[in-house]
Amino acid sequence: MKIAAIGSGNMGGTLGKRWAALGHQVMFGSRDPHSQKIKLLLQDAGTNAQAGTIREAAAFGEVILLAVLPDDVERVLAEAGDLKGKILINCTNRYDGKSADAEVRRLAPNAHVVRAFHTLPWEVLADPRYDAGTAAAFLSGDDPAATATVAHLISEMGLDPVEVGVPDGMAQVETAVGTLWSVLAPRFGREYSLSVLRR
Repeated sequence: MKIAAIGSGNMGGTLGKRWAALGHQVMFGSRDPHSQKIKLLLQDAGTNAQAGTIREAAAFGEVILLAVLPDDVERVLAEAGDLKGKILINCTNRYDGKSADAEVRRLAPNAHVVRAFHTLPWEVLADPRYDAGTAAAFLSGDDPAATATVAHLISEMGLDPVEVGVPDGMAQVETAVGTLWSVLAPRFGREYSLSVLRR
């Protein structure tokens, strides 16, 4: 699968490298695709990875990961152009009370937006293995086919995809996960995870 990772920080870099290692073709989208930071990232990612501008990456990817800071979302999506028919994974977070999901849906109305990966720290995404079980990766989306595609990408990485339905359901999950984070992260660090047991 062709995947564009727009954002080359901890989240975008980690996910892009993991997908490249699994055999997917990955293009990192950057304002400066020839920077030293991108060169080092490509060395780590291997032969299945390349870099381009944000617009080039968006055109390349069947699936596009949006992993940028909240202040950059509007600019980046404007640079990406029309994403009609593309699967857009939104893993951005806002900390000002506004909805990161609603913002991305407004700015990319023609994309199939799937909310995923934003409830996990990058350290867990880099190494999701636990002796006691599998870390849950919550996701939601309006388009069943797009959501299923992202669920498959999650499973490939060794995570448990847990669909929570429509965006309103995800908003409730985000509140619950945030509350647990404030209590558990000080005790267990950034690499603790949640697992969902079901019969």
